[in-house]
Amino acid sequence: MFYGLAGLVAVPFLLCWPAMWGARQRVYAIVDRYLWVLLWLLRNVCGIWFRLEGRNSLPEGAVLIASQHESTWETLFFQVLFDHPVMYAKAPIFSYPVFGPVVRKFGHIPVTAGTGADAMRTGFRAGAAAVKDGRSLVIFPSGTRRQDVDALQAGVGVLYQLAGVPAVPVRLNSGAVWPHGSWLKFPGTVEVQIGPVIEAGLDRRDFMQILSAYLAD
Repeated sequence: MFYGLAGLVAVPFLLCWPAMWGARQRVYAIVDRYLWVLLWLLRNVCGIWFRLEGRNSLPEGAVLIASQHESTWETLFFQVLFDHPVMYAKAPIFSYPVFGPVVRKFGHIPVTAGTGADAMRTGFRAGAAAVKDGRSLVIFPSGTRRQDVDALQAGVGVLYQLAGVPAVPVRLNSGAVWPHGSWLKFPGTVEVQIGPVIEAGLDRRDFMQILSAYLAD
């Protein structure tokens, strides 16, 4: 029922497709409304709610949002919860008929599976440039969707140093209601917890220790 209704309510938004070639703010407005409709459907059809804690602790300006990654839920709804941050996305998504133009317009950064060192450096520089342009950047330190955080990718430390802005750790439990690799949805509440801000300029190892301690707690 959820997927059927999500497809039906997408129709009027698809009629706004020509606006995808307009100003980014116009695209934000269209996509945001669709995402809020999806959240309403999740609540009323699947019994899935969400709770965001710690929003008032976010500093002004761009930040590096270092979040746990358990589900597709956060890749969709962080857009509206964190004011359209830049994200890294799998390169094939950029060629999808509907999602491709959206992720390109949002300024997301493509990542290729098995990326070499040069491509990784290019991705890091693109992320740092987005932050310097005043946009927050989401990174998933676990590197993939998992419900346990036993090791963080070293790249998040590199990106933290390149970006030169505070980092905000985020814990969540979205995998309990929207499991990775499954079409099923389960009733419950997605708890999104924004942790204490990690100031900019720390030693990379100190940063990784602080981040790991919070996400693995």
